[in-house]
Amino acid sequence: MKTERLDEYRVSQRVVLRRGDRFRVSGGPYWRLGDGTKVPLAARGVCTFLGAQRRGNLVLIEALSRDGFTILHVAGKRRNRVDPALVTRPYKIKGKTKAKGAGR
Repeated sequence: MKTERLDEYRVSQRVVLRRGDRFRVSGGPYWRLGDGTKVPLAARGVCTFLGAQRRGNLVLIEALSRDGFTILHVAGKRRNRVDPALVTRPYKIKGKTKAKGAGR
C-alpha cells in the first residue's frame, strides 16, 4: 500500500485544513491507572497544521503543538496496544481557530 503525502486535509464538508492553519484538537491516547484514573498522553489545545499522510484509510496529521512537533492519528485502523492499560483512541479535530484580533 502506498503512502500519500497531502498538503490539505478535509475535516468536514465546510472545513479544510491547509499549511499554517490553526485548529483545536482533543481526544487522543491515554493511560488508565489501576484505580481507573485517566492520564492523558496526548497533545491538547491548539495546533498548527503542517501536512498529512494517508495510507489506505489511516490518516496521520503532522502538526506543531505547544510542546513541539507531533503526529496526530485522526482516522483509520486502531493502533496496536503496548499494554492493556494504554487506550489508543484517535484524535478529534474540533475545527479551525481564528487569530487573536481577527474580525475587528
